[in-house]
Amino acid sequence: MTKQTKNRGFTIVELLIVIVVIAILAAITIVAYNGIQTRANVSATQGNVTILQKKMEAYNAANTTGASYPSGTAAAVTTALNGVTESNLGGSIVLAARAGVTAATGKNTFTMDVCTAPAAATGYRIYYWDYSTNSLPAAGSPQITGGTNGTACTTWTALT
Repeated sequence: MTKQTKNRGFTIVELLIVIVVIAILAAITIVAYNGIQTRANVSATQGNVTILQKKMEAYNAANTTGASYPSGTAAAVTTALNGVTESNLGGSIVLAARAGVTAATGKNTFTMDVCTAPAAATGYRIYYWDYSTNSLPAAGSPQITGGTNGTACTTWTALT
């Protein structure tokens, strides 16, 4: 009598099923990672823009003469706001003209408009990169508006 040996191993169908399951799990992981990364960018941006807003208000409180909020070039306003030395306002902010705010710089680079008329009106509008839509909002549609009476403003000047 001869003894028959049985071949052991996986069939091609079984191997293909395993490969398809691994591919599906990898696709789910990649999509979930991208969502987490977007949420992290949004949170970082919102935290930094809150610092910017607080620095604007601290600058306004400390400035008793002239304009309530800094205006001019992006570099001048950045220097003025980073000069605010309140102990609870850590971090440096960067302001730029609209073209300088991109997805690559959007977590810590912002742009803004400052109210320039009428003389009694003071206010500011802050724009930041929106990672949900992957764009900067249109001029005149800021994410944050602040100031003592910015609603009375008729003329806004953007940073250059």
